[in-house]
Order: sequence, then C-alpha cells, then structure tokens
Amino acid sequence: MMMEDRAKKMAVLLFLIFSSMTAGQVTAFWGSTYDVVLSDSGPTFYDTERVGLWPSYYTFRMQGEVNSYSTSWYEGSGYSTIAIIVIGVYALDYASVKLTNTAGFSLYRVYSQASFTGSFYYPFLDDADGGPRSTLTMQWHYKLIGGGTF
Repeated sequence: MMMEDRAKKMAVLLFLIFSSMTAGQVTAFWGSTYDVVLSDSGPTFYDTERVGLWPSYYTFRMQGEVNSYSTSWYEGSGYSTIAIIVIGVYALDYASVKLTNTAGFSLYRVYSQASFTGSFYYPFLDDADGGPRSTLTMQWHYKLIGGGTF
C-alpha cells in the first residue's frame, strides 16, 4: 500500500513537471494560425528558433548579409507543415522577408515555399562601415488544417 502511494505521488510530480515545461508551447500553438518570426540586426544576420513539442521539433533558420553598394543576400529555412501532438497540423500559408534600415530603406518579399533565398542591391554603406543600422526579419505564417494528432 505504501509503495502504491509513493508511485502515485511520483506520477503526479512527473505530470506537473512535464506540464509546466510544455504549457507555454501549447499556448503558443493554440489557435487557427501560428507565426514563427526571426530577426537580427546587420550587417550580417543570423537567427534560429526551435518550435514544437516532444518528439516533433522543428528548427527554423535565417541568415543573410548586406554589403556596401553591392549585391546582398538572405536565406530562410522552414517547413511546409508542422504537426504538433494533440493540437493539430499546421500548413504554411506564406513566408515573408523584410529588410529595413534607419535611413528609410525597405525591402519586402513574400514566398509560397518554406525555404527560400534571395538577393538585392544595397545602396548604402553597411552597418559596420558607418552606414544606417539594418534589420532583417523573416516570418513563416501557418494555418491550422487538422486538429488533434496522435
């Protein structure tokens, strides 16, 4: 009897620990849409984020670089679908890239695929050479296509 009580208490404790670890991610995914947003300041850009719940994690990555009065580039890596246990399956609606700088320059592009690359002409000195401060932001926007998995 005493061993049984100890096992029940251990089970409740493990449940509470697991619930507290995943509560924020479950809340983040609860809804008909979900966005993954990455951002960094230049002249070189790099950011990653891991989303999902065990055992299905998805790592998103962005990188890029602005070059003074030259061709600059960016690259984003994401997923066309994300399956979150219990909550559902999300499908990519679109991915977007936005580059801005403090001089008012703005570049915005939209993609229908989850991984993409692009290049553009940057008509300023880069941040490291005294140019305007630049920021690259990438967003993957998902819509819920099916509820409750596994």
